[in-house]
Amino acid sequence: MQSILRYSLQLISAFVILLTLLSYVCPMVNPASFSWLAFIGTAFPWLLFLNILLLLFWAWRFNRFALYHLAIIVFGWAYVTGFIGFDLVGDNVPEDAITVCTHNLGNIYQGKKPTDAWRQDRISAYAGFLKQHAVPDILCTQETSGKFYRPLAEKLEYPYSFNLKKGTVILSKFPIQSGGDVPFGKTANSILWADIKVKGSKIIRVYNVHLQSNRVTQATERVLKKGELDEGETWQNIGSVLDKVGGATGIRALQAKKLREHIASSKYPVIVCGDFNDTPNSYVYSVLSEGLNDTFREKGFGFGTTFAGDLPFLRIDYILTEKIMVPYNCKVVKNPDYSDHYPVFSSIGL
Repeated sequence: MQSILRYSLQLISAFVILLTLLSYVCPMVNPASFSWLAFIGTAFPWLLFLNILLLLFWAWRFNRFALYHLAIIVFGWAYVTGFIGFDLVGDNVPEDAITVCTHNLGNIYQGKKPTDAWRQDRISAYAGFLKQHAVPDILCTQETSGKFYRPLAEKLEYPYSFNLKKGTVILSKFPIQSGGDVPFGKTANSILWADIKVKGSKIIRVYNVHLQSNRVTQATERVLKKGELDEGETWQNIGSVLDKVGGATGIRALQAKKLREHIASSKYPVIVCGDFNDTPNSYVYSVLSEGLNDTFREKGFGFGTTFAGDLPFLRIDYILTEKIMVPYNCKVVKNPDYSDHYPVFSSIGL
């Protein structure tokens, strides 16, 4: 009986290692060709957790499978640091550094239709939250209406803003010289860019990114909260989630390529921030982060989870910078009161 149990656990270990290897391949494969592979990349945080558990179990049993799990973790260490930051202290931030924050505020009204009074209360509360964490020099928000960001800009004394009525907004303490968007057809998602004259005469280009949404929140919540696998409705919900995510990953891949081309044409050093709707083990992240610093990888600490929904451990919001820029810190503030995303802050030397 014990040998059967041991053999079964070894099969489970082999399967987890195989899936982990496939998750390492995901960033290299365009999901437009193999959308199913994207799901394995998204599952990497849970695969990592299983590898650690199985490593500890086999080490306790003095079994060689412990070495296999250790090897697969070490082999994919670059992916581990995409989800877990190891910079405990951070650097001292010089006075000439700028602070940047990105935050998807799509759930700021908590699914309610706001009255004017309640909206003002939310704006005041959110402004107070930002003041607690030092109002950033540049604030990029996604899924934000004019009725929210305009009074927010007044409360936080942002003299400059850029928006094209697409939900993505750039608020700045520094003058915005020009701006535009990266067009990719009829969609509620968008990418804005603004050329900003920061301290002195230096100009940088800031991209505020909101790539194609999966639009599976309600179906996912139904599956996670009350789904039973023997219920036909649950299987329908799972199928709906997989279909929508599979289609959205292909669209995001095209959007990422267009953004990458736009970045390559910029005559100014760039900061790319926003909601990619994809994890560090994705093709989209691989395309957009190439040649750039990921501020969380460089200066983050702890789990980099930025999605506050029912599906845990997802890091989908980022601040990326040119290599010539220096990230001094990066923190994800785990406060779910204002959105189903957590804000990401970073201090950057230009």
